[in-house]
Amino acid sequence: MGLSQEELLELRKFKDYPDDDNIRFKEIIRQKLCADKRIIHVLNHPTLDENAPDEYLGKALFPYYVVPGVATDAKNYICFETGFSETSEQNRLIKYGKIIFYVLCDQKTIFDTETEISRHDLLAALIRDVFNWTNCFGQQVHLVKETAGVTENQYALRTLVFELKTPNAVLKTRNNQTTIVNNKVVN
Repeated sequence: MGLSQEELLELRKFKDYPDDDNIRFKEIIRQKLCADKRIIHVLNHPTLDENAPDEYLGKALFPYYVVPGVATDAKNYICFETGFSETSEQNRLIKYGKIIFYVLCDQKTIFDTETEISRHDLLAALIRDVFNWTNCFGQQVHLVKETAGVTENQYALRTLVFELKTPNAVLKTRNNQTTIVNNKVVN
């Protein structure tokens, strides 16, 4: 027994509600990555159309961390995760957020011949260019960590960690009305 069309529409609204920072931030990231022609081009997916960047979601861009299995064709990926940890001791209305990008590039195509730069380094630089010191999440985000590595199945890996402070669950949306909740009960 599946969901009705009305129930599915209700679920899809979570994409637009400001209540859930994980869903909202991942949608902002998806839009920013897909809008950047440089990133789409450097991903170098010959089976995907660079002029249709939304096709890349679930094929080259993943809103979760996944290490792809062994593929016959060389492929490159950007995975991203969001998470929120403790709240500020001085202000419980503020929480600390992390946005983590994992850039995985097949070693068969690790060297970008057009730029003569390692593909995972170039993609990391482009991600940094798009997100570092911007307010695209409503608060300023900045890079705090960047590391390199190799996965077991021979992907070169670059991990970028961005941090920001953001309001801590102070919004509640019911019946398409978003309100700021500060110590009051919302039904």
